[in-house]
Amino acid sequence: MRVRHRNPLLALLTTAAVAATVVAAWASPARAQENLLHGPHPFLKDNALSLHVLVGQGMGDTLTGAKLAIDYGYKLTSGVVAPIWLDLQVNYEHSGCNADTTSNGVCGTNTGDMIETMAGARWTFATPIPLVPYLKSAVGLLFAFPNGASDAVGLGARVVGGANYFFFDWLGLGAQVGFSVGRIDYDATFKGSHNYATLDFGGGVEFQF
Repeated sequence: MRVRHRNPLLALLTTAAVAATVVAAWASPARAQENLLHGPHPFLKDNALSLHVLVGQGMGDTLTGAKLAIDYGYKLTSGVVAPIWLDLQVNYEHSGCNADTTSNGVCGTNTGDMIETMAGARWTFATPIPLVPYLKSAVGLLFAFPNGASDAVGLGARVVGGANYFFFDWLGLGAQVGFSVGRIDYDATFKGSHNYATLDFGGGVEFQF
């Protein structure tokens, strides 16, 4: 059992922002003469890396807080209409608590940290403009680190819908909405429900290479 006063998500967000800046700075000179996309996305590249900053809304005893989603995709099918990608996800959510300000000096078990590690598929869809809607579904392991209770592991599933607007064929900005469900094998120190359900939404950036 543990109580966390510092927000580790801040360090992750800083790292993600630095990484995105470095990638963009590295890529920009080589791409400086490229024209902006105006028509459909060509889907020429086989790899994709995305970073999204989300707000997670937990249901029941599931924590609510800021969430960082990192996805890696590998294109499995060719074509420019609706390619299918392998999708690997690591999603980290933090719900802070200052025990000194709570009524009994103890943080609730619906605060703490949660990590989702998922694998699945992503479907992307071409449109007449460089807007690329997508759907994702995945399953995997849930790692819960609640305040005031023992850490635990569970199984979960996740679905996501969103869209990216690509300024170049390698760089897009967009937004998404996701829903994760599952069950976590808490021990007796966790007094709430073992069910896990959270809705999250936010925006981010995608690099294709």
